[in-house]
Amino acid sequence: MGPAGRQPVLLLRLRGGLGNQLFQYAAGRALALRNGVPLRLDRTSGFRSDPYGRSYDLGGFNVLDEGTEPVFSADLGIRAALFREFVKRREVWRMQAGQYFDPAIYNLRIKRPTVLDAYCQSPRYFGEIEDLVRMDLEFKTAPSGLSDVTAGEIMQGNSVCMHVRRLHGKEADGSRPQSVADYYGTCDIAYYRRAIREIASVHGSLRLFVFSDDIGWAQQNAGLFETEGCSVTVIDEDPLRSFYLMRLCRHFIIANSTFSWWAAWLGGHAMKTVCVPSVWNRGERHFPRDLFPPGWRVVPAAPTPPSACPAVADPSEAAHTTHETPAERGR
Repeated sequence: MGPAGRQPVLLLRLRGGLGNQLFQYAAGRALALRNGVPLRLDRTSGFRSDPYGRSYDLGGFNVLDEGTEPVFSADLGIRAALFREFVKRREVWRMQAGQYFDPAIYNLRIKRPTVLDAYCQSPRYFGEIEDLVRMDLEFKTAPSGLSDVTAGEIMQGNSVCMHVRRLHGKEADGSRPQSVADYYGTCDIAYYRRAIREIASVHGSLRLFVFSDDIGWAQQNAGLFETEGCSVTVIDEDPLRSFYLMRLCRHFIIANSTFSWWAAWLGGHAMKTVCVPSVWNRGERHFPRDLFPPGWRVVPAAPTPPSACPAVADPSEAAHTTHETPAERGR
């Protein structure tokens, strides 16, 4: 349903992949509560021209799922259209500078129907309602086809979720997936091995569960991580089942991906260790510290093309950074 008249309401225009949608929802939930206004989800218009055929992914969670008709800022007047353009330009500028939190969005006062169309990639947007967000982002039911055996193995052992992201996304027409290295950089093998040692130094022997959008590569290169004294299991599941299983792990080695960021944030183990790469997006002038909660460990990483990863047999400890302007944040 659409907004009634001109009563204050926050209209959240969702877009991108699951990780992006989770950030947008959490920030919108908190902003609506701070203003005492209803939250409405636009679940369609943000995906109409999505190049990878992505769609609304939050239906399996306990989110406030009261949708609205597709929202266009121009329908709400020139003020709303200008505000939306201002937010988009401001966010691009801040993210290139490694600043993912914008106080102007956090402190926004909603006195009329307002469209929020921004990535909002920082836990600072919803820090005061963390417990509520965690309840909202519980699965209604376990995804169909989930292996109880795999879930049990993850929960019983000293499990580590290791996420390897290599693909930017498959074109909607089914053509060849694009390499994420062309956009943000792919975390090198040395990063993952450093992170494994970091966690093992604290927690001892580990069971490593590898989640990836390139299962073939993960299976071919699993032996590179067994040499660190860990047992390695590659999980071949669809994204939603993978996300469910990732959250069950005790510890996390995330890629430069909001998908594994959220799995780590939602992980419920009291003594969890989370390792993050020191380079999030190539071309950012500073490391985005407001993207990560206190206590998450920054591990040196060098973004490399996926084609170079299988050739690394004896990874160097020296990290380097390349500088390119990152493409739009589509994760």
